Amino acid sequence: MCMLVNDLSSIILYLSNIFFVKLNYYSNVLFFVVFIFICYRVPYCYSPYIFIVLLILFVFCSFISLFFSRIFDDVNLFFSSFIPVGTPVYICFLVCMAETISYVIRPLVLILRPFINISLGCFGAVALGSLSMFNGFWIVLLFILFFYEVFVALIHWYIVISILDFSVDH
Repeated sequence: MCMLVNDLSSIILYLSNIFFVKLNYYSNVLFFVVFIFICYRVPYCYSPYIFIVLLILFVFCSFISLFFSRIFDDVNLFFSSFIPVGTPVYICFLVCMAETISYVIRPLVLILRPFINISLGCFGAVALGSLSMFNGFWIVLLFILFFYEVFVALIHWYIVISILDFSVDH
């Protein structure tokens, strides 16, 4: 018996092999986050409630899982990373306090920064879209704004990845 496989199913099988076998769970979550950021660039598909829930569900939970993995792996190494090597003894307390505050604020920055900037971009696109009914010039600006907002979404995805990667070591 001859097995017939079409090209589309083999492409889907190849991509699923890359995403689910070769990449780890952390990479899949980060790819889903960039997918969310890019999907909210589509006009009139924005819901702030769903967006904040998805940010908390994926980004905040990723931060918390990294936090617990560092705590359970080596507690002494985790707390020693709050004081960088070479810090003078007389300012160690202040540096430790600053690093602790930075670590506590980090999950809030991970959630609020993309939420505020991507939300404002969506509301701005809606405002420009409503102006485009009166003048054709606004359509050109809306087209430029779309690509600018895609760039902003990619930048915020990079910021989220950088903060999460920084949380692994610090």
